Amino acid sequence: MGATVMLASGLGFGMSGVFTRSIEGGAWEIASWRGLTATPVIVAYVWWRRRRDAEHFRIRLDPASAAKALVLLALNAAAMVLLVTSIQKTAVANVSVIMATIPFMAAGLGWLILREGLRRSTVIAAAVSFGGLVLTVAGSLGAGNLEGDLLAVALSLTLASLIVLIRRFPGTDALLAQAGSGVALFPVALVVADPLGMAASEMPLTVAFGLVFAVSLILWTEGVRRLRAAEAALLATTETPCSILAAWIVVSEAPPLLTVVGGLLIVGAVITHARADLVHDRVSRPWQRHRTRPKI
Repeated sequence: MGATVMLASGLGFGMSGVFTRSIEGGAWEIASWRGLTATPVIVAYVWWRRRRDAEHFRIRLDPASAAKALVLLALNAAAMVLLVTSIQKTAVANVSVIMATIPFMAAGLGWLILREGLRRSTVIAAAVSFGGLVLTVAGSLGAGNLEGDLLAVALSLTLASLIVLIRRFPGTDALLAQAGSGVALFPVALVVADPLGMAASEMPLTVAFGLVFAVSLILWTEGVRRLRAAEAALLATTETPCSILAAWIVVSEAPPLLTVVGGLLIVGAVITHARADLVHDRVSRPWQRHRTRPKI
């Protein structure tokens, strides 16, 4: 079950490029409507999950918790805008490949901020991944897509920071912060853009974009709860090929050659590292060798 929902979430997340390419509108307009549409679905899921787990649905209002939630909210909102903007300014494949480096960016930030240890295999995989990122960006130097690639790097760093801060703030509900960012982004968009002026003909696709994102996020959350971290990381790599193939099939956007080479390096590094983690878990915790998923 865990593997199935993780694969489904990868397919859903992989449709972001197709939706962005298919919707006529500015980045702020698309991102704000996507976030606003996703919010009620995410809140409903959090409420249902807490009832299932016999937890009280409450929001902490003390200053420290509020400050932590605001930081996560701001990063989520920034990531929404960066995702749409980067896809609009470069190839979908480039954004997908660059985002595949997020696990290694998060590992590096975890080492810097949380003083988490780094195994040699992680450092080697990160170096290979960085080489793939350089190849991907290099392919855009003469194609006019460099700005979009750099925005995708900024997006990846933002999401990596979010991963680290979620670990740093264990008492803060990251899903509620995601939902809150969808609400908070809309008034900002009203100031810097014109989401209310978006063509009515574009709204069905925009709403579908938000709903697919919300469902994918929920599936990802449920999948992670049922799998070990290395298994989840391994299955999460399906988002990259799904995104590239969807853009190629639906909007006829073939990936650049250097992006394909860079993507193979990055995804190969992620898969190899995840497999090494699985082996490490079996060796260090042999009593879990025959377990396919943790109990919940």
